[in-house]
Amino acid sequence: MKAFLFSLCLCLPFESSLHEYFFSHTDIIEKETTFEISCNIFIDDLENMFEADGFKALNLGTTKEDPRVDSLLNKYVKDKLKLNINKQVASWDWIGKEVSEDLMSFWIYLEVPKKGKTNTFSIDNKILTESIAQQKNIVNVLLEDNTKRYLLFQKASKTKIIK
Repeated sequence: MKAFLFSLCLCLPFESSLHEYFFSHTDIIEKETTFEISCNIFIDDLENMFEADGFKALNLGTTKEDPRVDSLLNKYVKDKLKLNINKQVASWDWIGKEVSEDLMSFWIYLEVPKKGKTNTFSIDNKILTESIAQQKNIVNVLLEDNTKRYLLFQKASKTKIIK
């Protein structure tokens, strides 16, 4: 009987047990002259999304990584993560990316130059929500005036205004 159960387990798809949750984590910290942004996104989810868009064999996070990856990631994040500061669309500089210690995700680093005092701030995060129905995006915001917000974005989420 044990042999039968073991062989039955071998026939079950492993994919469902390897990655049961779908989320990204973004921190936005306002400093004196910049907004520092760090996004943590699972590599396999990004790879699946890029493959669905026709980008095969990008080898994300490996020594064989396609040289276009930084550009593709920057373009993708610019399209899906929207910041409005003082009622103007924020434009950021790509700082870089690194693979997380567990080799499962990327940390993506961005920086938005600050133009004076922050009077209004809003954010919309649609990272992977169009390709993964269960995707949730957690955003932690810390503004210079000590305003802290912990936000959750899902597929149907609207832009969230902080101040």
